[in-house]
Amino acid sequence: MKTRKLDNAILLPVPSKFNIKSDQEYVAIKGEMGSLTYVPKMKNIFREAVDNNGDLRFEDEFEDDARLMGREEV
Repeated sequence: MKTRKLDNAILLPVPSKFNIKSDQEYVAIKGEMGSLTYVPKMKNIFREAVDNNGDLRFEDEFEDDARLMGREEV
């Protein structure tokens, strides 16, 4: 595999046998001794919540029941 220069970028071709989707975004991480790791970019649920005025707080569907049933470890 050999890198290629395109404008201000260096391209590293990915063999088609890896079945990588086109237009998939990746985060590049440079490791020791020049190694490169590409990780698929995931959506940021926290950023989406802020942008959409959403709320990520946990809401349970259980009623508050303070009665003891007799088998609880208190």
